[in-house]
Amino acid sequence: MEPAERVFARDFSAARHTVDSGDGSYVVTPTGAWCRRLFIVGALTERRGSGDIMQARIADPTDAFRVTVDWQSPDAVETLGYIEPPAFVAVTGRATLTGSGSRAYAAVDIEAINVVDRTVRDLWVQKTAGATLDRLEALEKALGGGGNDRAATALRLYGTTEEEISGMAGMVRTALASARPDITPGDIAPVAGREILLAALGDEGGARGIGIDDAVAAGVRAGLSARDARAALEELLAAGECYQPASGMIKLI
Repeated sequence: MEPAERVFARDFSAARHTVDSGDGSYVVTPTGAWCRRLFIVGALTERRGSGDIMQARIADPTDAFRVTVDWQSPDAVETLGYIEPPAFVAVTGRATLTGSGSRAYAAVDIEAINVVDRTVRDLWVQKTAGATLDRLEALEKALGGGGNDRAATALRLYGTTEEEISGMAGMVRTALASARPDITPGDIAPVAGREILLAALGDEGGARGIGIDDAVAAGVRAGLSARDARAALEELLAAGECYQPASGMIKLI
């Protein structure tokens, strides 16, 4: 599977062109990002719709992404349905561009979504800033007749000037100012899904236990997808760490 591109919302929202390559179509942004798949992290600020089609806005420090999800990604639909704004989320999805010119509309079709914390968001900002600055450096080289083919194509599509490159660098500085400077990748350690769910259920339910749907929702709020939360629940039941006191209910032992 092709690696997912990292772009800031302001850059992606300003995309007005697609380019067909030998391996598919790409949404090209003003900073020179060629996007088929994206990895974005930000604050879910709005969610609309229900059932098989939903839309949402995910804000980063520069602007907001428009995201959609439908029946083709059922786990993502269910997971998004459990997440109440505001919440930090991480999304992997397909880049799309509808229309052209000033009427172009860039959006992300969600493939997967998970709740994350501020640390993950700040790490994404740092890494996305680095990737964006690399692209801006390539654009500057292309202005002088050098750089790579993708930068040269973006330069031709947008007619980017030195002043505009400086403005985009300012966008990166704005984003970095929102991230805590002491965050390092070592601050994040993987945790098994059943352990995440077990911790999430620790304060849930009473004498009767908790409904299965509510247990899945607790797992989603803790960072699991709906599918992974259900799988973790099955593991807890199989391991005897919880039981079903009544149909549709579970209770920790």
